[in-house]
Amino acid sequence: MKSRLLLGPLVAMLLTVLTATPAVALDGSLDLSVQSAYIWRGMVLNDKPVFQPSLSLSGGPWSASIWSNINLTSDNGYKGQASEMDYWVAYTFGGKNVDLTFTYYAYTFPHTTSVSTQEVWGNITFKTLPLTPSVTAIRDVKAIKGWYYLLTGSQSLGLLKTHESDGLVLALNVGHGTKEYSHGYYPEIEQDSVTDYGARLDWPFKVGPGKLKFDVQYTNFTDSDIYTPGFEGKRANFVGGVVYSLGF
Repeated sequence: MKSRLLLGPLVAMLLTVLTATPAVALDGSLDLSVQSAYIWRGMVLNDKPVFQPSLSLSGGPWSASIWSNINLTSDNGYKGQASEMDYWVAYTFGGKNVDLTFTYYAYTFPHTTSVSTQEVWGNITFKTLPLTPSVTAIRDVKAIKGWYYLLTGSQSLGLLKTHESDGLVLALNVGHGTKEYSHGYYPEIEQDSVTDYGARLDWPFKVGPGKLKFDVQYTNFTDSDIYTPGFEGKRANFVGGVVYSLGF
């Protein structure tokens, strides 16, 4: 609840700034995603199908989004209800070769006993390098102390190109947690650790007024002492899904 109360004024302020500046063009996106499971930083949060809609708005250097996870089965409880609602506001300093973005991210968990928290992110993206590498430093400012560092990159493979699609896109990621962060999520870990890694294939193409994307993702942990409580046997995971995005 505190996360929502804090973010509400931030979103309102952002909307005021954007709408009060006629020169700023507003762009929005509605994404409707269905995934076979919910994996977050390698951790299994739900091993059954989920619906994950999001609504985003951007104008100039500002952007904001609301994202939700809705369980589609009763295996993990809360069927048809939002087990998670996340909100973020970001500001990007754009350059010719590099983008620098700062983000405030709030996690809330309605209908559950999970504790809400917030993170601040600092991201740098190298737009002209191979794989367009991106480094993000993430600090939880409430529930889990310490830092999580995320390295990502993506590249078009030039495969399965059609009239409506630019073909397959490969995305790679690896995460590293400081001692405090790693121990907070994985009690067996007592030192800085590369915690998780993964790869994802996306196949987006134009359908009607929007874009349809099929995706498949692989995630794994780097150490036998790193696991999701309750899902100890699910260290390596494959997740498939489909997303329809509509811009406005």
